[in-house]
Amino acid sequence: MKRAAAFALVLAATCNTDASAPHLARGNVLVNNGKREEAAKEYREAARLAPRSALARERLGDTLYDLGRKDEALAAYREAAALGTASSFTARIGAARVLEDKGDLRGARAELSAALEKEPTNLFLLLSRGNLAKRAGDEKAALEDAERAVHLKSDNLPALYQYGLALLDDGQVPQAGATFDRLLKVSPSSPEGYYGRARYFAARGEGAFAAEALAAAAKLVESDARARLEEQGLKGEALDEAAHAAAGRSLASMQQDPAFARWARDPGFRRGASWPISDAR
Repeated sequence: MKRAAAFALVLAATCNTDASAPHLARGNVLVNNGKREEAAKEYREAARLAPRSALARERLGDTLYDLGRKDEALAAYREAAALGTASSFTARIGAARVLEDKGDLRGARAELSAALEKEPTNLFLLLSRGNLAKRAGDEKAALEDAERAVHLKSDNLPALYQYGLALLDDGQVPQAGATFDRLLKVSPSSPEGYYGRARYFAARGEGAFAAEALAAAAKLVESDARARLEEQGLKGEALDEAAHAAAGRSLASMQQDPAFARWARDPGFRRGASWPISDAR
């Protein structure tokens, strides 16, 4: 009797095996080996075998996106999102990414808004939608999303930074300064905090203080980039090169910020900000 029961359990397990799982697994291996065309075929088959699998369709969307087949990727993401499963909100993020690339900021924001209906406390969704709102020129909406993110998690660095910038864009300069001060209390080694302070001083027309804050930010940029890249698993020479390159991009972005344009040719300002004097024009 026990043997019959055991056989029945094995049979049930065999019947309940997800036929799409091997295709998902093979797709993952192929992606890791850079074989995305083959991976897309595996994910497509997994999706066919599992009509209710948002994951298979989302992975298909990711792979098609990486292949540059963005219209197909968007279709896959939307199929995944339409299933309405607990995890399908991430497919909305994929769809928003495609629409943003296409310049459809309104459509991208709508996808993130739909995702927020399922995940109303997701900071990534809020901050991403806020960034899109800012790019679309909707400063009030950008401020509302950043403010909501800070209310949800008052010590989150990206939320505080984005909130401070949104306050500056809204003309709330003292409140922005207080927000960047708060950011630096949470993380004294944050280059974003000092850069935010530089933007605050620039808004007040205080070039010398802005330069001082920029210099403080510049000292922290590479170590901050290194820490982030280490978390991603980079080591040795690859880490050194990536950290140096990321720091260079950040510093170049600071120097090109229109907020400091009025002092960009002033050697004294450039010296105080630790910017190359030779680049003054």
